[in-house]
Amino acid sequence: MEEQAKGEVLAVYAAYVAAFRANDVRAIDKLMQYPLSHIGNGQTALLDAYPIKPAEMRAAKQWHDTKDIAYEVVFASADKAHIILRQATRVRADGSPIETISVFYALTRTASGWKFFAVSDIIIPA
Repeated sequence: MEEQAKGEVLAVYAAYVAAFRANDVRAIDKLMQYPLSHIGNGQTALLDAYPIKPAEMRAAKQWHDTKDIAYEVVFASADKAHIILRQATRVRADGSPIETISVFYALTRTASGWKFFAVSDIIIPA
C-alpha cells in the first residue's frame, strides 16, 4: 500500500466527515465523483447528487453525534483506495444510541484529487 496515498485518502475522509457533520453539502459534493454508486437496503443506484442531507437526517433521527468510530484505509494504490468504517454509533443528545452503522467507501484519484465513487452502507437501528 502506498503510504502517501493512504495519508491523502485519510485527509479526504476527514474532510468528508467534517463536511457531513457541518451539513455542508457543497463541500461534500466536491469530494464525490459522480455518478456515485450507492449500495444500501438491497439496492444499487447510480446517483448524480449526494443522497443524504445531514441536517434532515439530524432532525429526523434526533442525531446529535457519532461515537465509537473505527475506520481504516484497508488498501490504496496510486489511483484507487478502499476505506472501511468498521462501525460507529449515532447517538441522541442524551447519549442514547439511535443506530449502528458500517460503511465501505471506494475512492479514485482524479485530476482534482481523491474522490468517492462508491459507497455501501449497513444501518442497524438500536
